[in-house]
Amino acid sequence: MRTSDLLKLSKDNLKRRKGRTILTVLGVIIGTCSIVMMVSIGVAINKSNEDMIKSMEDLTRIEVYNYRNEKEQAPITDDVIKKFKEIPNVKIATPIYQSEYLNNVKIKAGNSGKYEFDAYVGNEIIGMNKDAIEYYGYELEDGRFINKTDKPYTVIVGQYADYQFRNPKRQWPHDSVSRFPDENGVVHKAFVDIYKDKISINVKSQEQGGKAIEKPLKVVGRLKENYGRGYETSAGIVMNIDDLVELEKEYIKVNKIKVQGSRNKAKSYKKAVVKVDDIKNVEGVLTSIKDMGYEVYSATEMLENMKKSTQTIQLILAGLGSISMLVAAISIANTMTMAIYERRKEIGIMKVLGCEIKNIRGMFLMESAGIGLLGGVIGIIICYILSFILNYIANSMMMSNGMMMDGVIQKTYISIIPAWLSLIGIGFSTLVGMLSGYFPANKAVKISALTAIKND
Repeated sequence: MRTSDLLKLSKDNLKRRKGRTILTVLGVIIGTCSIVMMVSIGVAINKSNEDMIKSMEDLTRIEVYNYRNEKEQAPITDDVIKKFKEIPNVKIATPIYQSEYLNNVKIKAGNSGKYEFDAYVGNEIIGMNKDAIEYYGYELEDGRFINKTDKPYTVIVGQYADYQFRNPKRQWPHDSVSRFPDENGVVHKAFVDIYKDKISINVKSQEQGGKAIEKPLKVVGRLKENYGRGYETSAGIVMNIDDLVELEKEYIKVNKIKVQGSRNKAKSYKKAVVKVDDIKNVEGVLTSIKDMGYEVYSATEMLENMKKSTQTIQLILAGLGSISMLVAAISIANTMTMAIYERRKEIGIMKVLGCEIKNIRGMFLMESAGIGLLGGVIGIIICYILSFILNYIANSMMMSNGMMMDGVIQKTYISIIPAWLSLIGIGFSTLVGMLSGYFPANKAVKISALTAIKND
């Protein structure tokens, strides 16, 4: 018997008992919806976690630390940075300068430094290799990046660095200008034009009688705000690490500060940043740096931990949904068993006519698989509709409550059904149908032809 004949026969048998078939298919639909919707909630949680981490941090960035004693761990030197660059899939590697001495730093602007704001090296002021700045992941709002031909103390600033400046001679709230619109919707101009006004970095000693040093800064570019790349993109300054090193050296020399320890402060660093070319290669680079004996941090590790927690939730939710599918499987088995008792004469005639055992078994397996397939397809369609409704309601509530970030409504997802989940849902329901019909089908082929015809 041809496969097409078996399919037609199975379809006709299912259509002949529409009421029972519909009820059985309904059970599979409920089971499929339960499992797929439960898993889709976990997928949505994963998506929300990933979007949250991406908005806060760069997933391809690895931070390398060395805060231990130099006897316990080798310092991060320029030679170590070169070794980081040699690791496969590393895009850039640069030290990030953190000073123990440049603590009282002010950025000044205007005639006689009329406007100023406090800045901290390693937070508002970032020092890195100037050849790495362009490839670090920053985006420019305007201007350009620092290049090799620029003179010392050439810098780029955060998008809203000009609004950081305040007039210390005025009293609050008139000492500064907000970058946000006022009650009339007007955005006021900042005190300082970062490209036209004189800007300098001033380091003052905290000790009585100490001397201050000041260097003029030349701003050549403004970064686009992105907290995933760092606070400096909003209101900080990025400059060549060599300039910061020289600034610290001069400050130490002028104020006759005794440097503690044997480590050459100009050539060893507490922190470095490694940028990987793709997120899928981060784990391998992390392992390589750890094997070199350094402490590392990457947002991907946090994301992986969150994914593991979500996987546990998904398993629990899928387990709850599987209870409905178990009930559906029992329903399919019961339907097929009843069909065999009702069609004993048909089975007997098929055997007498010489129909092969495998064809009789295949007919019943196709019927049970058809029930599973039909229930799975309809169930997936219903899942997509439910998912759309849930997400629509959630986003409507967010819009009505005015929940937004940087003036943009943030989409939220309660349920996400990727293509792979749909295929698994349909495949699983079909498999459940086949397995549920396996024992009834085996029972059908064991029926004696003569007994079946005689009894009926």
